[in-house]
Amino acid sequence: MRYHEFKYLTEAKVGREYQHLEDLVFVDGSKGALKAADILDDLGTDSGDVAIKWDGNPTLYWGREPDGQFVLVGKNGWGRNKSTSADNLSKFIKNTGKGEDWREKFGNDMAGVFDVMKSATPPNFRGYAYGDLLYHPGKPYTAAEGAVEFTPNLVKYTVDTKSELGQRIAASQVGVVAHTIYDSFGSKQSTPIKDVSIFNSKEVVVLGQTYVTHQPKVDTKETNAIRKKASASASIIDTFLAPVKGLSDMKNIIYTYVNHMTRTQQLKNIESGFFDWLSTSKVSANKQAKIKAMSDASPKALPGIFGLVKTIMAVKDNIIDQLDSADADVKATTRGDKGGEGYVAQKNKIKLVPRARWQPN
Repeated sequence: MRYHEFKYLTEAKVGREYQHLEDLVFVDGSKGALKAADILDDLGTDSGDVAIKWDGNPTLYWGREPDGQFVLVGKNGWGRNKSTSADNLSKFIKNTGKGEDWREKFGNDMAGVFDVMKSATPPNFRGYAYGDLLYHPGKPYTAAEGAVEFTPNLVKYTVDTKSELGQRIAASQVGVVAHTIYDSFGSKQSTPIKDVSIFNSKEVVVLGQTYVTHQPKVDTKETNAIRKKASASASIIDTFLAPVKGLSDMKNIIYTYVNHMTRTQQLKNIESGFFDWLSTSKVSANKQAKIKAMSDASPKALPGIFGLVKTIMAVKDNIIDQLDSADADVKATTRGDKGGEGYVAQKNKIKLVPRARWQPN
């Protein structure tokens, strides 16, 4: 634990820029649970800022240098190898790593993507765009009855060819979902892309935020129950999560635990599995003892936290199921089952991911 000169306790930042809705319970304590209830109510009346969370792969950075030179690299090349030609990019991919068999084809595929993206990127554009590939000549979309389909990673997307997007895809070679813009090569500072139209051409479809068109419903009895539960246990939860001497990262420990239960598909046991996980975790023995003592002194704290997480997750999952089931131009399936990686609520920077079934690779 860090001490300032005057011994003010500090705590580490928890999670990422976009949080899972249910994680607000331990990121922000009882106030986070109340905020989650408010967000759920908002989603039940206005889903206008909810966008598809595309499951693209691999990551791309592409753009132009101050002199107009075009550059395209993957995640491993960003800030490391400024590929200014298809041949350079291909060689970098093939000659890095440990000589894996897949590198030969992948290098050739990305060389083809390089040339198509170069032609589509305006000569007067400066800076870099960051995004994920959806399809390309090496892994193209396929034609289905009245639709085009592509599977960039785990999720298969089916797009109605009667829709404008479906028609554009059917006439293109490369599809990308773009996220942010960087001013210079290798920069760590980015801004969200507001307009992707400049990157689009007949050969390249670049998608920005793809918003849902269905309005889900939320039962306010369920969100009011969340508020009641959060208010009743506010003092217990907030005290337990507060940094104390020898344990300033309780929130991060719970964050790691919830992610573990997600990865191992044990979320149904989230209320009872914490100490079993803790005993085999990387958390120090001193901190483990501290947590056990705190839990013994306040036995309702952890059940209160995980109970709220589970309740919020259930309401969120119902929203996701409604969106997945709605009639839309883009349909997603994962391993044959309905639904994809989930959605993003832009205004509140919240991820709506079906964690009970979604297993990132």
